[in-house]
Amino acid sequence: MGGIRLGKILGFDITIDWSWLLIFFLVVYTLANGYFPSVNPDLGAATSWGMGVLAALLLFASVLVHELSHSVVSRRYGTEVKGITLFLFGGVSQMSDEPKSAREEFWMAIVGPATSFALAIFFYLLGGIGEATNWPLWLTAVLGYLSFVNLLLGAFNLLPGFPLDGGRVLRSIIWGSTSNIVKATQWASYTGQGFGYLLMALGFFSILSGNLIGGLWFIFIGWFLAGAARQSYEQLMVRNALSGVRMEQVMTTDVPSIPADLSVRQFVDEHLLRHEYSCYPVTVQGDEVVGVVGAEEVRTVPALQWDFARVGEIMHRIDNAYKVSANDDATEALTRLANENVCRLMVIEDNHLRGTVGRESVFRLIQTKMKFGL
Repeated sequence: MGGIRLGKILGFDITIDWSWLLIFFLVVYTLANGYFPSVNPDLGAATSWGMGVLAALLLFASVLVHELSHSVVSRRYGTEVKGITLFLFGGVSQMSDEPKSAREEFWMAIVGPATSFALAIFFYLLGGIGEATNWPLWLTAVLGYLSFVNLLLGAFNLLPGFPLDGGRVLRSIIWGSTSNIVKATQWASYTGQGFGYLLMALGFFSILSGNLIGGLWFIFIGWFLAGAARQSYEQLMVRNALSGVRMEQVMTTDVPSIPADLSVRQFVDEHLLRHEYSCYPVTVQGDEVVGVVGAEEVRTVPALQWDFARVGEIMHRIDNAYKVSANDDATEALTRLANENVCRLMVIEDNHLRGTVGRESVFRLIQTKMKFGL
């Protein structure tokens, strides 16, 4: 997943998606030119912009704490969380799988709004202390905003629209009563899409009434919510299509292994120009896989040096992220191949290469099973 990696908190990788930069600028601009000047018209432009930047940073820190609460509860129930990504309009915890039960889904979902409400109370009390002890007006104004926006964040996430926390609570209730996660996800997804379209309609009418900024916010949030609700249901269907399928049923054995001592010229002429595979396993001493190579690696070598450079010199060395066993579930392939740096998985058994799994074979299986309603 693309973005800016910040590091680890509580063992979770924290990443900022590029879309976060856009929303950060919009929040700062809205606060500096609208909210804070309305609180105190005597604020200078520099002070308003400084307050906007500080408030926006603390807002996204609040979103991060909200997502961390989900991840901690998920980890407590045994569901692995690979990391947290802050992106357009919020954040997402990258779970390796769906919750294992309706109970886990409920508690994992409800803790997010509860955390936001707790933050709202914390900032409210802190602002009250600041007013009582004559803290600077700009600081109490920022604290007041953070209390208000965390209250809104908690309330908004309680809306029963999937994949918002309220939508997940709704799904957990339907799941618990029907014992059917697919039906529960479908109903929660429809509710989420309905809320999204409603917000977009409200945004359109807000723009017509003269509220351009507020209308755009409603449209953006509604568009995101509708798309995320639809995508969440599709992701579950994809996981179901792959559930119970082993790697050996998906792997292909016709992707040739490339000897590490093969020249780049031979690799291009005999493989890249003849086949459409994105990358190939590189082997030494027969079939020990040590790396992968494709067009991206070839581009790092000037064409005049192709006769002299060896594949082993330009290959991308692989780690355990590239290696799977024949009996692994195919959903693992979907998770690993979602990483843009992993072009093809190597099916290894007894230290020997049995086959490879690429995105094209996984997608082909999904399309076939869905075509027949499996």
